[in-house]
Parts: sequence; C-alpha cells; structure tokens
Amino acid sequence: MADAAIEVNSESLEGIFVDSGKALTNTMVDDLKSIKTNQKYTFKVESQERDLLLFEFLEKLVIEKDANQMLFSEFEVKINQTDKKFIVSAIAYGEHIDYDRHELCADVKAVTLHKFSLTQEKENWKAEMILDI
Repeated sequence: MADAAIEVNSESLEGIFVDSGKALTNTMVDDLKSIKTNQKYTFKVESQERDLLLFEFLEKLVIEKDANQMLFSEFEVKINQTDKKFIVSAIAYGEHIDYDRHELCADVKAVTLHKFSLTQEKENWKAEMILDI
C-alpha cells in the first residue's frame, strides 16, 4: 500500500476544486495534455461541510475512473450554498483510458480523510489530501 500527498492552492474556492481534480488526475497520468476532452461527465455533490464537499467531488472522479475507465483533465465547477448545505455542480471533461497514449503513473484507489483539509487563508484557499494508491 502506498500514499501520495497533495497540496493545492488557489485564489478561489472553485479554483481549489478545479485544481484538485487536475492534481488527482495528474497523480494517475504523467501528462494531463494527453487526455482529450471530447467527453463530458456532469454531476452534483452535496455536503453540510465545505471540506467534505471537496472530498465527495474527488471521490466521484475516482469512482468514474474505476467504473467507466474515465480520466478527466478539465473541469467547470459552480458552488452554491443554502442554509444547510453546500452544493457543487460540476462538468468534467476527458476520455476513456487509452493505454497506448496515456502514460499511467499510479492507480488512485481512494481519497482518504486522513489529514484531509480545506482552509481559507486570507484571500487564498488551500487543500491538503492524501491519496491511497
């Protein structure tokens, strides 16, 4: 069993989601540019906590990779807040894994809650996570 630690920084909350999605994929594929963006996967996740919203967003990407052999390199994210929860509406762009074209580095099995954090520091956001590979 192995782990990969990732830190992502962004000026916006939406940017943290986009960049975390890219970091997750980049853990699995050496070159994000090798992933064509001709297929889209639209999904929503909800959570009462902002950090768990990011966790659920990333888990959706891992599940889609495992269930349908999909890799994503571009993301559109919109985050809304109601009185009781946060909702992310996302579109992930990518394609099916092509073993001839995609240089695979690691197989991310899960995003772990161990040391998982999402914090706002002044005007910037920071996410830290450990991936089970």
